[in-house]
Amino acid sequence: MVFKRLGDRKVVDLVPYTLNFLAENANHTIYVGTDSQNVGESTIYATVIVFHNSGKGGHVLYSKTVLPKITDRWTRLWKEVEFSVQAAEQLKDEAIPKVGYIDLDLNPDPKYKSNQVLRSAIGYVESMGYKARVKPNAIMASCVADNLIH
Repeated sequence: MVFKRLGDRKVVDLVPYTLNFLAENANHTIYVGTDSQNVGESTIYATVIVFHNSGKGGHVLYSKTVLPKITDRWTRLWKEVEFSVQAAEQLKDEAIPKVGYIDLDLNPDPKYKSNQVLRSAIGYVESMGYKARVKPNAIMASCVADNLIH
């Protein structure tokens, strides 16, 4: 994945950028999340890494991926989970302090279709050693990703 800074859309080399950012801003928590939307004949994914300083705001890196349209909801939502874990693992592989949470844009209420993926997604994220958050608590990264899609 190619990541850019949200403010100026400049491409960054994720690992060195993150190491430098955290060296200067040690009290930030890292959140990762992905959202997707079908647009025309494509599915667009936005994966974000949010460096959050409680009470003082955050700094965002993002990556957009465009794939041929995925019409199966379960497959599309599962790919969101995969992109988030992939980004977190890229940071983890370079000994960057652990990601605080992976925010999943999934709903625990069974009346919503995203609930079908929920248990598998949480199991996968937690088996990889991360903490998973879901709606309504997964607002940090998933909301930023949602805004990048629209």
